Amino acid sequence: MASYKHSCPVCGQRIEYTATYCGTQMVCPNCGATVTFPQMLSLGKTTSSLRLHRDEPAPAPAKSFMDHFGFLAPLRRFEHWNMVLVCVVPFLVLGGLLVGAAVVRQRFGNAPAAPAAPPVQVDKNAWRKMTDLARADLLVQEKLADARRAGAALGEAQGQRDRLHALHHGKQAPDAAVYAAITAQYDAADKAVRTAQAGYDCARRSFDAAYQKYCDLGGTIDYRSQMPR
Repeated sequence: MASYKHSCPVCGQRIEYTATYCGTQMVCPNCGATVTFPQMLSLGKTTSSLRLHRDEPAPAPAKSFMDHFGFLAPLRRFEHWNMVLVCVVPFLVLGGLLVGAAVVRQRFGNAPAAPAAPPVQVDKNAWRKMTDLARADLLVQEKLADARRAGAALGEAQGQRDRLHALHHGKQAPDAAVYAAITAQYDAADKAVRTAQAGYDCARRSFDAAYQKYCDLGGTIDYRSQMPR
């Protein structure tokens, strides 16, 4: 099933979701604000970018008569009237149908009733699954950042060791004291590389575990391709 990304209107956090949850709401796992996922008609505007970013603020709209009344100003600044209309119109249509059915029943009480629509099966765990997926997405991104930092530290330690060896390669120590000092530098550099390698291995294992959980929950973004080589 295709998945999409939608930004939190407060903090800008990208949240991955599928078409099943279009028009639903959830609590942003990053800031706790309520996030409303767009309807199917607006999915073409979503993005599957792997980067977290926030949209540039729109220019301030021109003042209208609502700005002169304090209680109307918040209504004018509300940015999701289209979503409100999309959500309200079906209820208005349903209300009109119910009123019409009541009038028809009152006038034609003996007419046979229309067959009831089949019940819609709703996944009771859909909300929990969606929240778990969002949290797993954040966790795997954190572990990816840790692995990148550990990989950078490993590369720096290896570079310092290689520079030290290149500096003394093929040279004769003038005395035993200098030889002992150079040997101590070699040992310290090798120890730094081993420590950095262990840190990277630990960070990589944590990332692999977080990524596996993310995939088990239905995640589709290949974060493995972003790991340092």
